[in-house]
Amino acid sequence: MNQSSIVINTSVLRRVLVLAVGLLVLVIVVLVVRRSGVLAFLDPGALDAVDKNGYQAVFLTGGQVYFGKLQQQGSYFLLTDVFYLSVPSDPNAQPQLVKRGSEIQAPVDPMIIPAGQILYIENLRPDGQVATAIRKFKAGEIPSATAPPVTGAPTSRPSASPAR
Repeated sequence: MNQSSIVINTSVLRRVLVLAVGLLVLVIVVLVVRRSGVLAFLDPGALDAVDKNGYQAVFLTGGQVYFGKLQQQGSYFLLTDVFYLSVPSDPNAQPQLVKRGSEIQAPVDPMIIPAGQILYIENLRPDGQVATAIRKFKAGEIPSATAPPVTGAPTSRPSASPAR
């Protein structure tokens, strides 16, 4: 046998390989569970804080905010009685409450939202401006604004210029 060679027992090598594969699988499982929003499904404690009798503001990863009644369905959330704010281009004008459904695609309840698309959820106070406006709309005291007009295809964001 050569003095510079290293001898490794095959059973030790097999154990190290099995351990490495096991750790890799564990890391992949954690990343998939975290990305898919399944953690919220596994932790029902957070959903216990959602006021089932009130309205919630749901903030999405794309920057949209919707108001409605939220419930969980597996790894998705269902938002019913959905409203959002339409911000006019005139800086002096007030945002208007829009009842979802008047858009060109004519969506119907519920809005189905993947858990991974939700940044955070807030319960709305019954005496807050949004909850009050929803209540007045439902009582027929104020009309809902119509959905903003479609202005064409969305434009892509400019990409960063390449480094030189």
